[in-house]
Amino acid sequence: MKPNVPQHRWLRRLAAALAFAALTVVLCLGLNFLLVDDIHSYTRVMLGELYAQSGQIDTLFLGSSHCYRSFDPQIVDERLGTRSFVAGTSQQLPDGSWYLLQEAAAENDLETVYLEMFYTGYVQDSSSAVPMACYLITDYMRPTSPNRYAYLWEMGGPAAFADLIFPARHAIVSPDELPELWLAKLTDGYTIGNYRYVTYPEEGEEYRGNGFVYTSGVTPYGYEAILDVDPAQPVSAFGLEYLQKITDFCRDSGIDLVLVTAPVPNAFCANTANYQAYLTAVQQFADANGLPFWDFTLYRDADAIGMEVDCFADAHHLNGEGAARFTQVFCDTVAAHQQGEDVSVRFFSTLEEKVRTAPDATYALR
Repeated sequence: MKPNVPQHRWLRRLAAALAFAALTVVLCLGLNFLLVDDIHSYTRVMLGELYAQSGQIDTLFLGSSHCYRSFDPQIVDERLGTRSFVAGTSQQLPDGSWYLLQEAAAENDLETVYLEMFYTGYVQDSSSAVPMACYLITDYMRPTSPNRYAYLWEMGGPAAFADLIFPARHAIVSPDELPELWLAKLTDGYTIGNYRYVTYPEEGEEYRGNGFVYTSGVTPYGYEAILDVDPAQPVSAFGLEYLQKITDFCRDSGIDLVLVTAPVPNAFCANTANYQAYLTAVQQFADANGLPFWDFTLYRDADAIGMEVDCFADAHHLNGEGAARFTQVFCDTVAAHQQGEDVSVRFFSTLEEKVRTAPDATYALR
C-alpha cells in the first residue's frame, strides 16, 4: 500500500504549480507586450469605442470589410437622427456577426440591425475556415465577456485558447517595427479617440470613428473574382445556421433586422461564377423570414447612387467617395421604408436585368 504523502509536501507541490502558472502568465504578458502589434488594429479601436458608448447605440451595422468601408455612421446619424455604430471586421464570418451582436445588445437598447451580406462569409463551411476572422474579434473583446470564450471554443476548441494566452502566435510584429511599437504602447497607443496609429496616408486609409474606415484612390488592378459560388449550395449550412440565429434573436428582442449588400462593381459580379445563385438564396431566406433584403448593386436609379469607376478602391470595396454617395442613397431608402414605402421596387430583380438595363461603368472593363 502506497504511504500517504504528508500534507506539507502537497502544499509545496501546490505552491510550485501556482508559482509556475504565475511565471508563465508574466512571461506571456511580457512577450505579448514586446511582440504583438495590437496598436495598428482597426478592430481594437472599434471595440474600444463600442464599449465606451455603452447604452448610447440604437443602430448597429454588422459584416465584413464591406460593412466598415461602406456605411458612414456620421452621415447616417445626420440624416436619420440615429446613434449608429459600425461593428464591421475584416473577413467577418456569420458567427462573428452573431457574437458581436450579443456584445452590443447586452449593453445597448438596439432598435435596428443592418447585416451586410457580402457573399464570401456565407459560403464558408465553418468558423475554423478563417481563424484570423475570429482572432481579430476575440483578441480585443473584454476579458470578462463570455462571448469571447464561446467564440474561441467554437472556432478552434482548446487549441484556440493558446492563441488567446499568447497572441504572438498569430499577430507577431516585424523586428524593424518594434521600437515604434514599444513607444506607442508606453505613451498614447491605447487612448480612446486617438486614430494616429490607424491612419495610413501611403495606403490611403484612415479610421474615422464609430467603426468607419475611409479609403482613398481607385483600383489599378481590375475586377477579377476572388471566390466563385457553388450553385448547389450558394449559402452554406454554417451560413444559414447563424443567419437564422441572428434573425431569431432580433425578432425575439424586438430589433428590426435588415439584410443589405453594399454596392459591388458590376464587372466583379459578372466575373464571379454563379453570383446570382447567392443573391437568390439570400432573397429566399429573407422572404421566408419576413425580412427586407436590399442589394444596392442592383439599385435602379443609377444617377442617384452614382456608382462608377471612381467609387471603388479595389475590385469589390467602395472608397470613401463611393461610401459617401452610397450612404446618402442608403439613408433615402431607410427613410422611405420607415414611412411605409415598398422600397423593393427600387431594385432590379436580378444581376442579369441590372447589367442589361443599367450597367455601371465597370461592366465594360470586365
